[in-house]
Formats: sequence, structure tokens, C-alpha cells
Amino acid sequence: MKIGVFGGTFDPVHIGHIHAVAEAKIALNLDKVIIIPARQSPLKSSSPTKDKHRLNMLHHAVEGYGFIEIDTFELEQEGVSYTYGTALYLARKYPEDELYFLMGMDQYRSFDKWHKNDELLELMNFAVMARAAEDVRVKQPFIHIQQPVVEVSSTIIRERIANGNIVRHQLNSAVYKYIKEQGLYEA
Repeated sequence: MKIGVFGGTFDPVHIGHIHAVAEAKIALNLDKVIIIPARQSPLKSSSPTKDKHRLNMLHHAVEGYGFIEIDTFELEQEGVSYTYGTALYLARKYPEDELYFLMGMDQYRSFDKWHKNDELLELMNFAVMARAAEDVRVKQPFIHIQQPVVEVSSTIIRERIANGNIVRHQLNSAVYKYIKEQGLYEA
């Protein structure tokens, strides 16, 4: 089986995340995609919204996408989430399967700063999702996936909510409703 792995803080998960996962499934002919929310990203200084809220939003966002699963491995760990530890866990859990870590250009450009990055390349494949309009060249062993990308940012969504601006068009309707009901990101 070919399995995509998509990690992040998803604070909040937005339509761009799900769009990217669906496009990667098509491009790589994946059987399923596992979304793994991080407790705390090692390359981000701010703490994300509580795990339970991010997890609830993810469940709302992936409802109806039968090929997407959510794995809480990183949320169950203490401290910062490193992809290396997650890759070891997944390699043990899916020893007969082909794993593809799905990453954006920003992650690709900072890959040299990742914890045990050389060892990571031994554990799974890495697919770089780039915007169709970008002139991108990724080096081997990275796989380039050119896809139409929806320009959405979790940071901008949080800022807009705090400032009372509209964000409804950037979120799955169930995620938007959950954010409003819980009063998340309000100033």
C-alpha cells in the first residue's frame, strides 16, 4: 500500500490543507493519507491551540474523505514533535507499506535544519508539493508534485478572527462552526 503522511499544527486546519492532501493522493496514486497533528513544531516558537480543539477541527475537516485517517501519535508525546520519531513509529506500524511524507516548499527549503534529516530519507519518501505557477526544482531523492494550490494561511485566519474579519470562505463549514461555537482565536 502507498501511504501519504501529512503533518502540521493545523491551527486551524483549512481548505488549503485538505486540497493539498487530495491533490497529492491523485499525483502519487496513494491508497490513503494519514494526517498527524503535531503537539509543538520544533521550528515554531508559539504554542498552538489546545490539542482537543485542533483534533476536533481535523475530524470535522476530513469527514467524508474515506482515504484520510488521523493519527494522534505526536499529540500523545511530550514536548516538541520531530518528524524522525514519527517516521520510526510509522515504519514500525506499516513495515510492508511505502510511506510518502508530504511537504510544502517552505519545509523543503528548511529540510537541512530538520532533526536527523539524513536518517529520515532512509525511512520514507519525501514529496514536495509546489504551486503550479512556481518554477521549482527539487533535488533527488525528493519527489516533486506540481499542483494547483489554494492560498490559505492558518496564521492569517487566526489574525482575521482576532480582528473580527471574515474567514468563512477559507474553512470547511463544520470547522468554521466549531471555531465560532468554541470562541477560538478571538481577541
